[in-house]
Amino acid sequence: MSSDKHAARDLPLSVLDHDEDEGGEQSGRWLLSYADLVTTMMVLFLALYAMQLAKSRELELRNQSRAVQTSTAPASAVQPHGTERALLASLDPLRVRGEITIVPVAHGMEIGINAKILFNAGDAALLPDSFGVLSRIAGVLAQVPNGNILVEGHTDSTPIANVRYASNWELSSARAGAVVRYLVERGVEAHRLAAIGRADNFPLVAGTDPVSRALNRRVTIAVQY
Repeated sequence: MSSDKHAARDLPLSVLDHDEDEGGEQSGRWLLSYADLVTTMMVLFLALYAMQLAKSRELELRNQSRAVQTSTAPASAVQPHGTERALLASLDPLRVRGEITIVPVAHGMEIGINAKILFNAGDAALLPDSFGVLSRIAGVLAQVPNGNILVEGHTDSTPIANVRYASNWELSSARAGAVVRYLVERGVEAHRLAAIGRADNFPLVAGTDPVSRALNRRVTIAVQY
């Protein structure tokens, strides 16, 4: 052991000082890394805070814009239910007599007319008895200034194939077209109307009995606000 002490005592002083300095540097490096980490996290949190402020401001501006649009919109656009109630009230006598059905739908209402009121079986020529119902409907629709009107023809599931109509597609389309022409003649704007043939793809009720088939033969008028 005395020899080790003598060996250490014999080492140059510069060597001893170098070892002590290196150990000090090693012990202090973690402080630099820790400081870098804290700085990075602070920058990250500041960036997230700034993004949240920007999102909050954008949401506030968007809500203000919606409030302005709502306050300046016409009454018919702000209160679509008022238009719907007016239509229901005007057509209620037809509904009470069972000549039509009225169903509220998204962004409007749907008027259903049983095909037996409008057409003979397998035909698309309007019956004279249907003119009163269609004229009343046309008078109401002509007073609604905006919105598309989709007229859809529906048949039952019984196939049809004759000289005039090769399938239920042609028959349902012809019936929808006949109703559209009548509405235009009674003052409804043509550019708002569209005739669509649905054949038997959207039955009102399930079943193939005579009652079910009669219910599925219909024309619907979808009024969109």
